[in-house]
Amino acid sequence: MKNVYVSIPDEMYKSIENRVDLGIYSNVDEVVNKALKKMFAEQSREFLRKMTKNLGITKDDVLSELENVRDSK
Repeated sequence: MKNVYVSIPDEMYKSIENRVDLGIYSNVDEVVNKALKKMFAEQSREFLRKMTKNLGITKDDVLSELENVRDSK
């Protein structure tokens, strides 16, 4: 795993420390990792929404395809 060093505003760091102190997360690394994963997941969902809209793919099309994939296993 790679280490990344960043500078963040003091208030943001205090918020991170507060969540660790409350026991929500075990350490600062966990907070940052989960935040990045959430951000990437949200960006992926937004990209898929835009692509499906641009291609005219409906919610029913997506659900049908998911069902087909699930049934093929």
